[in-house]
Amino acid sequence: MIRLFSILACIGIGGGFGALAREGTMSLLHGVIGLPVFASLGFVNVFGSFLIGVVFGALEGHLNREGHSRLKQAPHHRHLHDLKWWPDGDLTQPAVDLLQARISLQTASALLITGFLGAYTTFSAFCLLTVQLLQSGQIIDAIISVVGSVTLGLMMVWIGLHVGVRIAYRKSLVPDGK
Repeated sequence: MIRLFSILACIGIGGGFGALAREGTMSLLHGVIGLPVFASLGFVNVFGSFLIGVVFGALEGHLNREGHSRLKQAPHHRHLHDLKWWPDGDLTQPAVDLLQARISLQTASALLITGFLGAYTTFSAFCLLTVQLLQSGQIIDAIISVVGSVTLGLMMVWIGLHVGVRIAYRKSLVPDGK
């Protein structure tokens, strides 16, 4: 029960900071630089897609070593197979280390992915803005917003995942204590 509350607290804290970061980015891009609202929101969603790929790849590479890493389905995982900790199951790994890694993965994922990036990228705001653009007759802007955000968002998750795996790989090559 305590772990559930700590996960929920991480989601709430991360979500609060993610919402503040989204609003700050939107205010900077729209209010200061002068980009249209749909372009500002599109940037937030595309950049957030990149970040979620990086964070997911790095977290899975660093913390999910129990044998069920979701990175094994990613095309970028081949670099990790040479590492002694790559999650193909190390039966000698102490149970305490396994539990600690699982809790760290859940906590970091709750804080960064579900909380911060979930609040930073806003699919519901994206959909609302698209409907508003369509209702006001700005069909070209709506199409650019939808196609651009979805296409660039998918590309950035893929690139971010690749970057995250490389981060995990490079950090694993550094000997402990350095």
